[in-house]
Amino acid sequence: MPVSSPPRVIGATVTYGSRAASCLATVGAMRAAGVETVVVVDNGSVDDARRQLDAYARAHAPVVRYHRLARNEGSAPAFGFAIERALESDADYLWLLDDDNLPHGDALAILLAEEQAMRAAGIDLCAVAPTRAPSGDPREIAAVRRAEQAREQPREDRSFAGVEFALFARRALERLGLRRPRISRDAAVVTYAPYGGLLVRLDVLRRIGLPDADLVLYGDDLEYTSRIVRAGGCIRLSAEAVVVDPRGERWMPPGFEVLAMFRSTDDALLYYSMRNRIHRELRTGRRHSLARWTNAGLFWALCLVCLAVTRRPQKLRVLGRAAADAWAGRLGRRVELAG
Repeated sequence: MPVSSPPRVIGATVTYGSRAASCLATVGAMRAAGVETVVVVDNGSVDDARRQLDAYARAHAPVVRYHRLARNEGSAPAFGFAIERALESDADYLWLLDDDNLPHGDALAILLAEEQAMRAAGIDLCAVAPTRAPSGDPREIAAVRRAEQAREQPREDRSFAGVEFALFARRALERLGLRRPRISRDAAVVTYAPYGGLLVRLDVLRRIGLPDADLVLYGDDLEYTSRIVRAGGCIRLSAEAVVVDPRGERWMPPGFEVLAMFRSTDDALLYYSMRNRIHRELRTGRRHSLARWTNAGLFWALCLVCLAVTRRPQKLRVLGRAAADAWAGRLGRRVELAG
């Protein structure tokens, strides 16, 4: 019986700003995991970071392939560029990582085994995403797994800006201790996934195309990966494959999401995250429905409460512009990015 050759995996990551050190750690981790080639897309890094990345790529050519973009184009164009380079290769799989992600243990081998098990079960249009934990501490990994089991996503065919009245009510009851979190029996199956850690065969990527560059950044990965599910495929969230995703300083703090928007530190990221989310919701279901208008009313009411608490009217203006542009279908690069 002939012995089948191991699958060939090409890795890719996108970096920007002054993140060369973390990016090179990610590249080294991918190489150590068995990736044959790594594509590094420099999305407008500062000069010192550019020199570090270029020197590393020259020293490790042709295994590491470095491509520099003139400015920060956003995640959608940059990851799209990386995916195009992967599709030009003769690899079987593409493994995407953010530039500060570090695979934990045998993450790649586990992802490959789970993806191949899905194919053996007859699911050809598929992808696998890892559990993303802030560290490799088993307690933190276990906490993330519990949170994923209890996570409820709003129904995008009726929500507005991520707000859905029924889900909002359930979460309020949970905070008051009047309801126990609902544990999902199908936590392993998700409707979309982030770029970071995603493992997918190149034939799947050829079927779903490239990320929508008009989204620029934030939510572009969710729209992109959701195409797999909309086309009848499946995305599996692996509980065993772990990628460490450090959670350093955030532009939007954790906690109640609408309040976090008003306490956010980057108006450009706030704009794109909100515009693209509403755009995705409006494409998912009917624009004009009682549920949609009810949830929109609840969102703006919550915004007024948060405005009174934070006294930051600029955030309300950013959210209003984002919502108006999403409703009118005005996509593309409408706000400049820092770095």
